[in-house]
Amino acid sequence: MESDRSPLELQAADALRRARRLPVGADRNDLRQLAMGLLWLHRRGMEALVENRRVVMTRELEHAEALED
Repeated sequence: MESDRSPLELQAADALRRARRLPVGADRNDLRQLAMGLLWLHRRGMEALVENRRVVMTRELEHAEALED
């Protein structure tokens, strides 16, 4: 299943695993925040990809409709 994961998701999972091994404190919190930041970047990237595809498809559809007229 891990092959389905993006590099950012894999790095986030690794950071969380490392954080779990640490005692409670600043170092552990830093790794957890790093993981959350990586997941945020991954999600934003996915949202941008979906939006970009929607825009491209809309333009292609408009172009095809203009050619039909």
